[in-house]
Amino acid sequence: MTISTNLNNSYSTKLVGLDSYFSEMINLYEANRFPKVLLLNGKKGIGKFTLVMHFINYVYSKNETAEYNIKNKTINIDSIFYNLLLNNTTIDVILIKGEEYKNIKIEDIRSLKSTLANSSLSNNPRFTIIDEIEFLNTNSVNALLKTLEEPSGNNFFILINNQQADLIETISSRCLKNNIFLNFIQINEVINYLIKDRGIENLIESNNNLSPGQFLKYNQIYLKHKINKNDNIFIKLNILINAYKKEKNKSLISLAYFLIDHFFINKIKNNEKDIDFLLNTKSSIVKIINDFVQFNLNISSVLNTIKIKLNNV
Repeated sequence: MTISTNLNNSYSTKLVGLDSYFSEMINLYEANRFPKVLLLNGKKGIGKFTLVMHFINYVYSKNETAEYNIKNKTINIDSIFYNLLLNNTTIDVILIKGEEYKNIKIEDIRSLKSTLANSSLSNNPRFTIIDEIEFLNTNSVNALLKTLEEPSGNNFFILINNQQADLIETISSRCLKNNIFLNFIQINEVINYLIKDRGIENLIESNNNLSPGQFLKYNQIYLKHKINKNDNIFIKLNILINAYKKEKNKSLISLAYFLIDHFFINKIKNNEKDIDFLLNTKSSIVKIINDFVQFNLNISSVLNTIKIKLNNV
């Protein structure tokens, strides 16, 4: 059982900033001590999925001519395995990725368990990778628990928790946990690499507190909606809120919150107004947007209220 997903451009073929975690994973694997169930915890967008893909490519391209470049931490795009994985045709890796699997039924988990009961190709190790494990529904989790408790044969699980929701404790208790973290220097290193590698323009005013994945997503939103980084905060919020009304894309609202944070942090740093007044104004604007999302408020009224509050800052 494989959940189809498009991996094109979803991860970089060069690993940046996560070298120590990668080395730890391959050292465990080479010493035959890799955990049957590994849980990677960390902020969404810092590269956990990329880390796993590099590890998987290392494992399965070892006997190829186009093997993984361990020195440069680079996937060889001529690798047979890399292209099988890219086209979703490898039987040694079961990949469940993205929020689309929130509604996986118990029958799907039973099908997964049946697949795992069979030997993999040439008795290779088989890895089941579940991204955004925190979104798996309770019934599916309960159906999965027995398999996690006693993974059969040469089967391994790598679970990725992006900490966007509370992870069910029964899952967490059955895993070896590894917390993945990037410091500011590493984040900037990754972002600068992505800018150069993908030939993109940096449109975001500040990268502070942004993961590389968030940076790419927000930069793409700027491009798509033709947001000028030199526009004032209200113009940007106007564009994002109107776009959300049409698309219902939560990333648009997430970007709006980021811009609000950045705007008010600068106001506080510059001592432009009383701090309590600024914090209260920020909270009220965030609440207005929250209510707009939750209750589908009139967009003209919402934008007018935000404009008045920003004009008083």
